[in-house]
Amino acid sequence: MNHWEMSQVAHMCERALGMTVRQVTDPDEVKEILARMEKGFLSPVLDPAKNDFTPANSFWLVGERGGEPVLAGGVRLDDLRHLDVRSYWGRMLERTFEQAPVPHRATFPSDLLFGKVAYFGDLLSRGSAGLGKGGRDKLRLFTGIGHYLTQAEFSPDVTYCFLRDQDVMRGTHNVYGFMEICPFMYRWDSDPYPSGFPEWIACTRQGQFPQLMESLRRFTEESAHNN
Repeated sequence: MNHWEMSQVAHMCERALGMTVRQVTDPDEVKEILARMEKGFLSPVLDPAKNDFTPANSFWLVGERGGEPVLAGGVRLDDLRHLDVRSYWGRMLERTFEQAPVPHRATFPSDLLFGKVAYFGDLLSRGSAGLGKGGRDKLRLFTGIGHYLTQAEFSPDVTYCFLRDQDVMRGTHNVYGFMEICPFMYRWDSDPYPSGFPEWIACTRQGQFPQLMESLRRFTEESAHNN
C-alpha cells in the first residue's frame, strides 16, 4: 500500500466516523478544546502547560460533531537518535513527577523503542463516543487517522502509548491500532498517576504501518457493506 492509497484510507475512516477531524497545533486552542471536553487531567507528557510544543514536535487530533469536540488525542515526537529509551524515560519521569521511578528487574527490549519515537495518547471521548462496541469502532477509526497523520507529519520509527493492565486485558491496544505490547519497566512507591500508573507499553513500528492501514481499509469496507 503506497502513501496515496493510505491517505485514501484515512479519508474513508473520517467518512465512516461521521465527524469532522481536525489537526490542532496552537497550544491555546488545545487548552480551550480540552476544557470544553471537561478533561480533569492530562498526562504530563502531553500537557501543553508543561511542554514547549511546536508544530514540529506535536499536534492534537480532534473529532467534532456539530462544531463540538467529541474525540481528541495528542501526539508528541522525541528524537532519541542513539539514546537508550530507558535512560530517557528514567530522567523524564523523575523530572515530571518529582520522584524517581523504581525499575523492575525484568529487562526491556533495546530494539522496541528507538530513534524517532512518537507518543500517541490522552485519548478522550465525550459522552458515549468511546463507550460500548459502537464507541470502540469509532475509536478505531479515529486512532487510525491519528496514526496516518503521525506518519505523514513525523515519519517516526515507532509510535507508542502507555496502558494499564485492565486496558490490555480487554484488547484496547488493538482498538487503538498498536500491534505490539511489552510490560512497562517502572513502578512508583507512591503512584503519581490520577488514573493509575501504566503497566504496559503498546507500539506500532514504521514497517507495520502499511499493514495497520490495510486492516482499516478492510474494516471500513466491511462496515459500509454491513450497513
